[in-house]
Amino acid sequence: MPKLELFFQQNRAVSPTPPRAAKPSSPPYHCTHSIRSIVALTFVLIFILLLFSCGDTYAQDRRITIHPNEISSIRHTIIERLPDGEPTCCEHEWNVRYLHYHPASVVPRRMYHSACNTDTNTPSMFTSVSLGENRRHPEPDPSSGAIIRSEYDPATGRLIPKEMRRFKECIWSEGIATSSDCSTIAMLCRRNFDDKDFDFDSLATHKDKDWMTQPKCAHHSMWLYEWNNGDIMSTPRKYVVHRSMDFDWEYGNNYLRYAEDQNVYGIGMKARVFGGGGCHEADAFLVLNRTDYHFTDRGYAWACGTGHTIFNRPVYNEETGKFALMCGTDGSNAGSNLAGYWFRREDLQSKEFFRTNFSNIHFKGGPGALLPMEDGGYLGILVGVNGRVRPQNEVPQTPPTSIGLVRFDSQGDMVGAIKWVAEKDNTYLSHPQLAKLGTNRFLLGYGEMKRLRDAKDTSDESYRIPWNHYLLEIDANGNRLTDPIELEGAGWGEQDEMVSLGNGRVGW
Repeated sequence: MPKLELFFQQNRAVSPTPPRAAKPSSPPYHCTHSIRSIVALTFVLIFILLLFSCGDTYAQDRRITIHPNEISSIRHTIIERLPDGEPTCCEHEWNVRYLHYHPASVVPRRMYHSACNTDTNTPSMFTSVSLGENRRHPEPDPSSGAIIRSEYDPATGRLIPKEMRRFKECIWSEGIATSSDCSTIAMLCRRNFDDKDFDFDSLATHKDKDWMTQPKCAHHSMWLYEWNNGDIMSTPRKYVVHRSMDFDWEYGNNYLRYAEDQNVYGIGMKARVFGGGGCHEADAFLVLNRTDYHFTDRGYAWACGTGHTIFNRPVYNEETGKFALMCGTDGSNAGSNLAGYWFRREDLQSKEFFRTNFSNIHFKGGPGALLPMEDGGYLGILVGVNGRVRPQNEVPQTPPTSIGLVRFDSQGDMVGAIKWVAEKDNTYLSHPQLAKLGTNRFLLGYGEMKRLRDAKDTSDESYRIPWNHYLLEIDANGNRLTDPIELEGAGWGEQDEMVSLGNGRVGW
């Protein structure tokens, strides 16, 4: 029988507990957590949805604790069974990371989240997750897709799983989007190239459909599944949106955004196409009209910036009615061996606003989440180096990476300089997270990675998996509103994105 294990802890520590010696570990489960901030005199709820370690079916009994200089309480829910009893899917080998690739599968594949009914006391969070098989895993992991719907219970302060559904035909479940009232749910499903059971071929309506139909370099297609009755257990409509998907190097991700006021989807995808005698990898950003499910001329069919697209984070801004992306590539206008950070509004040319070192499979950072601002601008989080970066054949080990906050105006021009909001001597920081809590209040998350002068840190795995995860609150200028708190036994995936659940609540 499925079982949820729930824990409640209230911590009245007046000083931080000394840091514990631990090995880096991947986030293993699904929990909820709330913080009462004495400094700000506000009640902030943070709901964490995490799943099991790569290849594990059952979560361990591990309590989550934090060590802030304030009163805290934690509610923790463990999900011990996913659809059909399968485990989460291991990532594909050669997954691109902020700091260092890996030739094997070492953590679960990323998840995507969307929230709705956020103006009520019972918001829902939909999670798109990929499943593996409950057996000894080869590489790549046999996989399928799934959706989990969880609902916030105000009586207990927990996210309660309500529905789960597996999609065996999906190689992976990827980007997910919902309408504000939860009546419309849409998900990206990666399918085999030759699958035919779609309801409508939306790609056939795009002017660049031939470019995005590439059997020489792609074994997969991307489909959009949509429910208009709020019921993920019913039969979805299925639309083909791209035909140039493949494994190979795991550049980029696949995102779905719903611009409800315009009734269109923004779809960001990593593609693999044939040209010049070989295969090439970058991203596409397409806009689909929900009136007839035809593609518009908005967006672009190829490449957010110079080079291969490593990171592609789209967002929709209701003030301007425009989609925009913050991207990272392995190319730069400033020369070779530099990785560029780019901002691109859907109707404007991309702009390189920052850069970092990279060489082969080693990077020193990249962009993270991008949020819309009420003035039509944008607020983003990134990993990088505070200081001047020069092209070098090898990535310099020092200085380590820090967490930066960057602002853009409505035209995509950077406002001021990057504000470095989290730094630590001799320690790499990564796994950045940024989500809105309320007016000029944001939740910032980051992971503590490679420790350069720690005798216990003898493996490069700490470039990929955090030793510790931290959370704090900041304003839009990067000023700290609370002290950082450390999570124990929980965290988030490197590419996962937190979502606002309204009324000071954030979920992932």
